[in-house]
Amino acid sequence: MPVEGAASAAVTVRVARSEDDRARVFALRARVRCAEGGSLADAYDRMPNAMLLLAESRFDGEALGTLRILTGDRGPMMVDGLLELPAWLKCRSIAEGSRLVVREGPHEAQVRRMLWKAFHRYCLAAQVQSMLIAARDAAAREYQWLGFIDVFPDAALFAPRGRDRATHRLMCLGVFEAREAMMNNAHPLHEFFFVERHPEIDLLGPAGGAPPRRSPAPRALAGSFRGAVDLADLVVV
Repeated sequence: MPVEGAASAAVTVRVARSEDDRARVFALRARVRCAEGGSLADAYDRMPNAMLLLAESRFDGEALGTLRILTGDRGPMMVDGLLELPAWLKCRSIAEGSRLVVREGPHEAQVRRMLWKAFHRYCLAAQVQSMLIAARDAAAREYQWLGFIDVFPDAALFAPRGRDRATHRLMCLGVFEAREAMMNNAHPLHEFFFVERHPEIDLLGPAGGAPPRRSPAPRALAGSFRGAVDLADLVVV
């Protein structure tokens, strides 16, 4: 799958720093919210461990995509209290990717990749060991292609709201293992993620505070899952 540098140069990714930025994030969510409805903003958006990313057109500043990062060492994640993570994952520092929204358009695929690169770059800087997502079973192949693996055996499904039918797979990616895996597999996105500089990704800013320090102790499960989204448009954890 080829990646065109010109397409990435047309897109910028930065932290949503102001209330106006956050309003634009929520407006993007409104365009693709699930049929059941649900809040455009939720309590996790205001957590101290939350960072909202905003992808924009370099040409006119139009909002093209957004992704939320929740770092487990600094506060609750959406999976906390919903699932008992396996021991091998509990002892690792984790960041969840959630509320991914990308507008349809000529740069749709590139916006998605730029947001995922920003997520991975943030985890590298913060020394987070694992990226965690949940994806609908039908959409999981895309994330497998990026290197994500299932957390539970046999790709077990779970109910994302904890009370309806099981539709999602919990998946993770080793932050520091991803480069070698892509290189060994001659992955077509290896250069995009690990060679190209992409200065148009700017993660500096006060939102979410300083990158978290890794804790050697296992995380305690806390909080609750309150997400209600459609994984055809969003990645939710």
